[in-house]
Amino acid sequence: MRYSLLATDLDGTLLNDEKEIDVETREAINEYRQRGGKVVICSGRSPLSTLWIASTIGLAGEPIIAYNGAILLDENGEVKEQAAFQDESLLSFWELCEAEGVYAHFYEGDTLLVPKVNKWNENWIENNIPTLGKSGGELKSCESFREKCQVKVMEDFYRYLKETQPKITKIAVFDDGDRLSDFSKRIGEQITEMEISSSFNFLNLEISPSGVTKASALLRLAEELSIPIAQTAAIGDNYNDSLMLSTAGLGIAMGNAPEKVKQMADQVTGNNNEAGVADAIRRYLLD
Repeated sequence: MRYSLLATDLDGTLLNDEKEIDVETREAINEYRQRGGKVVICSGRSPLSTLWIASTIGLAGEPIIAYNGAILLDENGEVKEQAAFQDESLLSFWELCEAEGVYAHFYEGDTLLVPKVNKWNENWIENNIPTLGKSGGELKSCESFREKCQVKVMEDFYRYLKETQPKITKIAVFDDGDRLSDFSKRIGEQITEMEISSSFNFLNLEISPSGVTKASALLRLAEELSIPIAQTAAIGDNYNDSLMLSTAGLGIAMGNAPEKVKQMADQVTGNNNEAGVADAIRRYLLD
């Protein structure tokens, strides 16, 4: 087998627009694994979210990369590695958000820390743990996962950061306007210990601790599994996947990916509503 490990993104890739994984994709994943391949979820989603999706489609027992590489889960679903922001960086970032009037929320484990309830967080638990009813998900199991997630409103967010020094592994930034491109530049100018990307074509920002990317996590995991990076494949659809696609031995962009992301990949497959992952597995990995 030329590519013995496949790292796959979730939203816009493995998941269709209904937040389901079609049967053709599940069958292709099973066939690839039966032939000896390993499938690793590599997502910006939380540990519980990735575990729920992995267990539903039969990937229990595989390692997982969550929060864009900040957390690596082992074969038992336990946190094996974790990278968190430096306290001073968090405080400086929050001050910048306050000065610019930009909304951000913070991920502490499987808890979402928010300064206020709004449209960007009010349905977070349901979105974080989708029902997956058409993908084999059982309602009782779904509810069990959802019960382990929390949204905490922090009215004095600066004080919370200062006094509790939480282990924040990811930040998400949202805005109704078109300010995020400029805001990302200001972050880069004023705060050096952060990696900035996007999973929604810069309708949001996804921020990770310095040096943390899906690509760096894939490199570490491949080394731990004694798999040469040339024998890995990766598939994704957005800017937070682009470096991973160029790092893997075979990078595959989804048909729904922005043109700049496609240019960083070796191949382009169908979109996420056309079983593009299944097509990629059968075309490039089942040799």
